[in-house]
Amino acid sequence: MRELIRQIFKAYGFDEKWQDDDIEFYSAESKEKTSFFLINYIDATSEGITDVTMLTMLKRLEKDYIDENTNGKGIKAIIQELFVNDNTNVAAQIDKNTSAIYPIKLESLNNLDKYRNLIYSVEESPHYFRRFVLPYTDNQVNELKKIISNFPEKNIVNVLSEIANQEDAYYELAGHRNLDNAYELVIRLFSKIPFLQYNFVAQQKPMSVEKRIELEMDSELLKYHALICNNCTDIDEYIKVSGLPEDDTAVETEMKKRLEKRG
Repeated sequence: MRELIRQIFKAYGFDEKWQDDDIEFYSAESKEKTSFFLINYIDATSEGITDVTMLTMLKRLEKDYIDENTNGKGIKAIIQELFVNDNTNVAAQIDKNTSAIYPIKLESLNNLDKYRNLIYSVEESPHYFRRFVLPYTDNQVNELKKIISNFPEKNIVNVLSEIANQEDAYYELAGHRNLDNAYELVIRLFSKIPFLQYNFVAQQKPMSVEKRIELEMDSELLKYHALICNNCTDIDEYIKVSGLPEDDTAVETEMKKRLEKRG
């Protein structure tokens, strides 16, 4: 998941400024854009993880953000020091411009149901920074990485947009809560990473059945097909497209020739 997150952030001009174990800090490279993200990777694949345990893991970042940790200072203080020499005004507005994303690895998405209310309460917390909880499984990540590797020439955002544009997968997800596939993960990425924007993928208009039939016909049959589709009942029109002569004498002569060939 780290690799996917890094690719997405890089595509949008974010640079990883600091990392400590399972926590990463990203800053927008452009001086015209003040935007920061904390990424807190959480492994919740162990058996017997209770609501209390999960809440403790989700609250850890908030606690370490302001409290002194093993490094002797909170994460906020560490981040502020990164910008002291560049822009003191930016350093003073870290809280206002920071969001946190919590990618949570689960053994099975079936376990997600029991954490839904807890996740909602964490995301709605008003303290310090906005929060976005991103559940996923290794199966989803591996499937998505395989798809992305098939299109090395494409920007990752375009690949994600093409996956999200799959109509059949959308209806399948709508009918089932958890699919544990790449499509579901992509939809979550778009909903949980604030700056990740869906690039509309234009779909070629489906070819009509009528057009498909016409493409399969040879040129001679196509002439009759056009008359039939136009509800033509004039026999003379059919004679014209057949290439037969129109006067009676000529018709009889032509018929004799064809009968002689058969005889």
